[in-house]
Parts: sequence; C-alpha cells; structure tokens
Amino acid sequence: MKQIRLLTIAILLIASTSHAQINKGSTALGGNINFSTATSKTNNGLKETTTFLALYPSFMTTYKDNRAIGFNLSYQYSKSSSSNQKMNEYGAGIFLRQYKVLSKNFYAFAQEGLNFGYNKISPDTVNSFNSKNTSIAFTVNPGIAYDLSKRVQLELILFNDLLSAEYSHSKTTGFSGTIKSNSFNLGANLDGSQLTSLNIGAKIFFGR
Repeated sequence: MKQIRLLTIAILLIASTSHAQINKGSTALGGNINFSTATSKTNNGLKETTTFLALYPSFMTTYKDNRAIGFNLSYQYSKSSSSNQKMNEYGAGIFLRQYKVLSKNFYAFAQEGLNFGYNKISPDTVNSFNSKNTSIAFTVNPGIAYDLSKRVQLELILFNDLLSAEYSHSKTTGFSGTIKSNSFNLGANLDGSQLTSLNIGAKIFFGR
C-alpha cells in the first residue's frame, strides 16, 4: 500500500511539472498595462498630480521549453496637472524571456530586451518649449506569472527596467533657440515608488 501511495505521489508530481511549463513551439499574444498616479505639493502649496499610462502589446514564440523570443510595441503617456505638460512616447523592441517553475501554475521569469523609442514633450504653461527624443536601450525586467488555464496566463512585471543601459539623442526648441544633446545612462532601478505602480498583463497561448 505504501508503494502504491508513493507511486501515486510521483505520478502527480510528474503531471504537475509537465503541465507547469511553456512548451517548445507554442506562441502567445499579449501585453502589459502600467498605470500610476502621484500627488505632491509644490513650494507655493499647490497640489500637483502626475498621471502615467503605458501599453505594451507583444508577440512571443518559444524556441525551447520555458525559453522564448518575441517582439513588442509600446505607447506611453504622461501629464502633469500643474503645468499641463504632456508627453507621448512610441517604441518597438525585441526580447528574450526565461521562465522558472516555482510550483504548479506559478513561474518567475527574467526578460531581457532591446528597445527603440521616440517621444515628444509638448509645451507647458510655464516653459514654452518643444522636446523630441530618440533612444535605444537594453533592459532587464524580472516578473512573476500564473496560469489561469493552459491558454491564459497573467503576469506582473516587478521593478520596471531593473537593470538598463540607454543611449539617447534629444532636440529641444525654445526661446533661446535649439539645443541638441546626446547621453548614455547605465544603472539599476530600485526605486521604492515602483511598489505603488502596477505593471500587469496577460498572454493567450496557442499550441501549448
């Protein structure tokens, strides 16, 4: 009887492990939504609210169990209430993702991406200037995922751009003329304020 129990447990563990993986050859459509809002007081006592919204549609295919490659598009929007300044950003990129099974239906993952971006900042009520920026960046993002079913998976990105290296070129036009600049940034993003910002998404799998 004991042997039967052990055999039953072993079969269940094998079944759970085989289910909890992203099979080679499967594909997925999905995306992430990131929304946050923050309110602060300026030096003159006025309240300032900054709103941020980002959309990241993506396509992914697995070239090996729990290993995937894909591409994504992005759109970001932010607005400051005090100055009425707006920012629109558009981007595209490719990425690699590695899943690690934590338990049945639960995964941790790491995603490395090469992203291209363009943004435009409109004039505000304080400083009348236009700014345009193009960039290329390498980023590393950790996250967790959960299988609602074999085809539907929810995911949460933790610490956006945890590690990043970025080169950017900007052009700013204002009263004093046009200023062009280039910059390179390398860093880690461990800002605790990210804990108040949710970057959640979902993927629909095919052929899994």
